[in-house]
Amino acid sequence: MKKDTPMKAMVAGTLVALNLATSGVTAAPTYQIKYQAGGSTLYFSSLFNEALANADIDTSAVKPGKIVPQKGWLRVPVTGGVVDLAGTVGEIDLSGGLVLEGPDGTRLVLHNLTIEALGEQNVVSAVIEVDGDVSERVTLFDIDLGNADVGVEKNGKLVIRQLDLLLTEEAAQLLSEILGLELAPGEKVAVMGATGKLNGYTGKDQISDDDSDDSDDSDDSDDSDDSDDSDDSDDSDDSDDSDDSDDSDDSDDSDDSDDSDDSDDSDDSDDSDGVG
Repeated sequence: MKKDTPMKAMVAGTLVALNLATSGVTAAPTYQIKYQAGGSTLYFSSLFNEALANADIDTSAVKPGKIVPQKGWLRVPVTGGVVDLAGTVGEIDLSGGLVLEGPDGTRLVLHNLTIEALGEQNVVSAVIEVDGDVSERVTLFDIDLGNADVGVEKNGKLVIRQLDLLLTEEAAQLLSEILGLELAPGEKVAVMGATGKLNGYTGKDQISDDDSDDSDDSDDSDDSDDSDDSDDSDDSDDSDDSDDSDDSDDSDDSDDSDDSDDSDDSDDSDDSDGVG
């Protein structure tokens, strides 16, 4: 299913990243992503977790993100962005972040991740803080789209699955120099998934002319695209991940109040299967 629809792969590859300041260069249909009406999950690989354990590095989340208990996943809310369903440009902005603390108390903080893409550049970046000093935005991961799957449900819910995150040379050097954490560039350190709500979406624009309409209908026949996200509620530790949804000033946006399930990223729960 993931590779049956070429447009899905194309959109996955170009779904994210033009800076909003240059959003004049767009191609319809283009949609803004609603503020705090979705969320993203990073499922860290066993390789990454073992490297952290061997280096005695502790992890915690920058609020409103959170670490899922017993699983170690990082969940953060989507705060906005822009996507072009024709597959040309876009951006997905996330708030919160990840704290890595070494045994000597050195703290490396990754703030406000952004999923970015422009042409063939598909990356995840973050603002870097070291021991209280914010420095710059660094490209942390290259995105491998080989397993990626992207869809839009009829209620305007954008679902992104299985973005494989490969450590960049810049990030590997940063981890080594700051924390003594040794990982090779190109290593798969996480799988990422995300959901969001497209502002003003009418259901007319689809990523695929055939596949996604039918697959979405199963969710939307009772409009349970949101309620069926309760497959995440069984991830009880994730359902309390309502810092994505409870941050939702959108809860008063009734169409977004059900987006708490987006913050649960239930669609992403299966992404953990792809983490090695």
